[in-house]
This record gives sequence, structure tokens and C-alpha cells, in this order.
Amino acid sequence: MANDGVVVTSEWLLNDEKTGATSAALMGLNMIIETHGGKNHSYAEIVGKLNQAGFKRSERPSLAGPAEIIIGHKS
Repeated sequence: MANDGVVVTSEWLLNDEKTGATSAALMGLNMIIETHGGKNHSYAEIVGKLNQAGFKRSERPSLAGPAEIIIGHKS
């Protein structure tokens, strides 16, 4: 079984203090209202979850926004 893999996550990222960006905070509010347990995450939270799942390297390419992507690599 190969030990490699890639996952791409798209998110309106909150900052690490969870005080903004405004668009991400408003999307998080929308998630709370419209879903059971939905919320927005920060880059640090997502990378932490990727690390727990065995992903060794993460990258955050620049996009025009407001959504961003995080790419996790197993190898």
C-alpha cells in the first residue's frame, strides 16, 4: 500500500485569532445558522488536523479570495 496522497481543502479561512477576515467570519455565522455543527476554521486548525491524519507537508497557494485552499501532502 502506497503511503502517499494529496488532499485539497477549500475554506474561507479565519485568522489564527478567529477575529477575521470579515467575509470568513460572516460565512462562519452562516454555517452555524444553516448547518448542524458547521463552522469556519483557521489555517492552523486545518494544518493541525492534516498533521494528525499523517500529512507531512501543507501549502497555501495565493488565490484572489475570499476562499482559499490548503493542499496537504502525505509524502
